[in-house]
Amino acid sequence: MTPPTATLQRSPEAGPAPRPAAGAAPAVDPHTSPQPAGTPHPPRVRAIDGLRGVAVTAVVLYHLFPTLVPGGYLGVDVFFVISGFVITASLVHQRRVEGGPGLVRFWVRRAQRLLPALLTLLLAVAAAAALVGPDVSGRLREQVLSALTFTSNWFQASAEFSYFDHTDPPLLQHLWSLAVEEQFYLVWPLLLALLLVVVRRPRTRVVVVLVAAAASAGAMAWFHTPGQDPSRLYFGTDTHGFGLLLGAAAALAVPLLTGTPRTPRVAAVQRGLTHPVVPVAAALGVLVAMARLRDGLDVTYRGGIATVALATALLLVGLVVRRGGPVHGVLATRPVVWLGERSYGIYLWHWPVLVLLRGAFPDSSGMLRGALTIYLTLAAASLSWRYVERPILRHGFRGAARRGWRVVRADLLPRGVVLVVGLAVLALLAGQGLRQAPDRGQVESLVATGQDALADAGASLEGGPGAATPSTEPDRPAPPALAEASPAEIGAQTVVVGDSVTLAAAPGLVAELPGVGVDAAVGRQLAEAPAIVTALRESGRLRPYLVVALGTNGDISSRDLSAIVAAMGEGHRLVLVTAHGNRSWMPEVNRKLEAFVAAHPWVGLARWDQAAAQVTDFASDGIHPGEQGGGVFARTVVETLRTLP
Repeated sequence: MTPPTATLQRSPEAGPAPRPAAGAAPAVDPHTSPQPAGTPHPPRVRAIDGLRGVAVTAVVLYHLFPTLVPGGYLGVDVFFVISGFVITASLVHQRRVEGGPGLVRFWVRRAQRLLPALLTLLLAVAAAAALVGPDVSGRLREQVLSALTFTSNWFQASAEFSYFDHTDPPLLQHLWSLAVEEQFYLVWPLLLALLLVVVRRPRTRVVVVLVAAAASAGAMAWFHTPGQDPSRLYFGTDTHGFGLLLGAAAALAVPLLTGTPRTPRVAAVQRGLTHPVVPVAAALGVLVAMARLRDGLDVTYRGGIATVALATALLLVGLVVRRGGPVHGVLATRPVVWLGERSYGIYLWHWPVLVLLRGAFPDSSGMLRGALTIYLTLAAASLSWRYVERPILRHGFRGAARRGWRVVRADLLPRGVVLVVGLAVLALLAGQGLRQAPDRGQVESLVATGQDALADAGASLEGGPGAATPSTEPDRPAPPALAEASPAEIGAQTVVVGDSVTLAAAPGLVAELPGVGVDAAVGRQLAEAPAIVTALRESGRLRPYLVVALGTNGDISSRDLSAIVAAMGEGHRLVLVTAHGNRSWMPEVNRKLEAFVAAHPWVGLARWDQAAAQVTDFASDGIHPGEQGGGVFARTVVETLRTLP
């Protein structure tokens, strides 16, 4: 997610653009009509920088404290819309002044904006990984290569990484959005140039881009399957590019909203889109979504994210076309703008800092780790902005290099020596970090071992109705008690629905419960469980006893728990498994599970959080158990099943 540096349309302080008098000759094409050489860009809209600041704050808070801002991931979509808006406005202005698309200059400026800070980050992260150890650097070489080629989103999708696995994510996972934007920057200038030539009517161009955005959003909605990890849809440029396109459409629409309308219908559209209430309503809609729209909801992918992107596009139109207003006033304040100007660096640094701190201090307080992450991120982003990003933006690659060399040469001792030695040490550590990076992370290996164990035992219920032998017994008033049942009898009547912890514990589950059915996936959350249980029941694979172990990747709601009960139907018993680990949301998850079980006596509670004290082979994250811990997990579930009435 990169904040483009190009300035935009008319500044809000300047008010709406003047309109030609009624009866005047038709307006020139606002997208292609030439402007005098040297015509400067319109003034920068500081409120848009402020909007970047709000967006990056939401993303950081979502990653640090997901229960506080459950929809903070939507900040990425706000960035997408801003990028599409600013880039398109810049390209249109450049074409009108230069008489051509100016692609080389555009791509050089993009490289100057993106590459220096990114290369600095990759060097520092690889060096830090060497100090923290291999537990945080699984597939680091592949991650760095995909970052350098701006293909991180497709690498993570092909490697089946889950964006929603908050326990052991890749060190450079957040660069997926940078890859989507860079792919847009490479392709969109060419498509825009073609659009401006082929489509003659300015309003039709806006419609064409809106249709493309709708197709992308529709693809995300169409291919989303309830109960399945939506990471592929989230990472994909094809299914998550609608925000960039909506921003582009808004940029093309702005000059049309400031001219004299030709028909009453057009005038009504202009009045509606430029009404003072539009930016207020749009801003409130985005904030409410950030506070309420969880990443595990089906509606999120079936129009939720797209609606937030559309609201952001309307907000941008309001900020550019209208004069002032309360939203503009808040977004243009100095602290918010300060964050927005450094938002690229903040986004780049916050995620690796968080993952490295988790790896170095796995038992630290989540609040303390979050505060330290914020401090280190702001410090790194400020240094990056002052010494890396801004000098190159002002002077270019060569100019910045010459100025830097003059500084070193003028003060060779001691700062020059310190700088050279520091860079050499950093490069050596980075090389060591890349060399020692394992092909798979520790947790990834545990999960793979668990998946193999399920496959060997024929216990996996994931992958369709034919994945395991179904139970065809009809619903009964109540299943038989298991107090005296053998492990095989218990396993034959039990299905476990879980996440990566369940997969890591799978060898213990199939050993302790022969014949058990397991439906587990990395990154899964409780909100997905009702759809999964419904699918199991409709396909005849839901057994009398259901175990749900979903609290690792985020907060839960009692509504989702009640939906699981409704999806089971009559004649089934439920066991809920508490969450264990040093994550901020887990105490609240366990409190909600306890309250639900207290209100439903026929529901059991497997206290994995307490039994975990017996585990001696947790992964470095303190969440995923090894072989011994998997046995403890399984026995905790069995003991709870035996106590059900």
